[in-house]
Amino acid sequence: MSFYKLADLPARTANLWPLEGGQILLESKGTSFTLVQNDRLSSMDELGEGLPPTSSDPEGTVRTILGRWPDAVWLVWRAVDRWSRPHDMYYDRVFRLRGDRWEQVDEAPHDEYINHVYQALWDQGRGCLVGLLADDQSAQNAWVAYQKVLDCKGQTAPHLSFKATVQKEYGVAAARGWPSGDVLVLEVHAAMKEGEPVPARLALSRPGSPNRAEVVLSLPPEIQRGKRRFELHYSHLLGNTPTDVYVIGNHILGEVPRYGPPPGDISWPPLLLHFDGTSVAEMPAPPVEVILDADRGEDGTLVILGKPRGESEAREVQEVWALPRGGAWVRIPMPVDAAVKAAYIPASIAARSLSDIWTVGFHGQHGKDLRVALFRSHRLAEAAPGANTTQR
Repeated sequence: MSFYKLADLPARTANLWPLEGGQILLESKGTSFTLVQNDRLSSMDELGEGLPPTSSDPEGTVRTILGRWPDAVWLVWRAVDRWSRPHDMYYDRVFRLRGDRWEQVDEAPHDEYINHVYQALWDQGRGCLVGLLADDQSAQNAWVAYQKVLDCKGQTAPHLSFKATVQKEYGVAAARGWPSGDVLVLEVHAAMKEGEPVPARLALSRPGSPNRAEVVLSLPPEIQRGKRRFELHYSHLLGNTPTDVYVIGNHILGEVPRYGPPPGDISWPPLLLHFDGTSVAEMPAPPVEVILDADRGEDGTLVILGKPRGESEAREVQEVWALPRGGAWVRIPMPVDAAVKAAYIPASIAARSLSDIWTVGFHGQHGKDLRVALFRSHRLAEAAPGANTTQR
């Protein structure tokens, strides 16, 4: 398999957001949108209406887009609040697509005392959005996490089954919920000390009582041997049901700054497990040093974007790898830019299946020579479609 270029993009940055049913929304800074349906690209720039203008909120960003096209699509805008406390803080505004315009349906609590952001959002069924919030100012925020109904106007309010831990040492590393009412949270002991590592755990809340079960995860050999303190970064919980979930992320060893990137000499042992609703099993180790992003196809294929092993921090190199259910890892190479004789660098991914993976790639520095393009995978035995198959 390899990627072929589908279209050059006029934007300087762009992200792919997979939706239910196989659709993908290509977004650039909340001002430009393209809908990917099957093989067709449909420009939908008018969808920027209703979102905060970038001129008034230049540091605001699209945090996530989720849902089902076209009747139940939501967007989370991560805004910057500079007026309520001495230090900048972030908060989330949630919008729902109404026709060709975004309408705000919720704003996370934020003032001089609290700063809550959405740890996870999901469609609870019938186009009803539910979320899990927690304090973003503290790494030990699992005990204050809570569930909230955001957008279920005109419907019977769903039963909220989430039960937070009573232990104040833990923080939320990732979360996911389902229409069944089940909520899964990846929790890490945020108060551990060097020499006293504490395993991370999965906490599954289910409708009924008792409604919270915990599964302790194993520690990587690097942590066990050196008794190293660690954190979890770039964590994901991917699965369409609570009995078939990939647990993905990176253990970061040593002291990590609260803000800003970790130092280059810190080790990043990957985290990759499968959860069947009761227990976890190890998956084949991904052939990367750091997992940066992940998605899952409808056929169960796991796709990750990562930094290759052995690459220096100064060199910007990223790769896309796919793991079919029951198979082995397969690298999907990016094409070489003939003008500069170097490969594009993948930066955002979306997976429909093993044979249908999408990525946004860039080439060059973030200056006048930057090129950004949309790519799609194909098998090497097949001829790549020509540019005339793409509509913009």
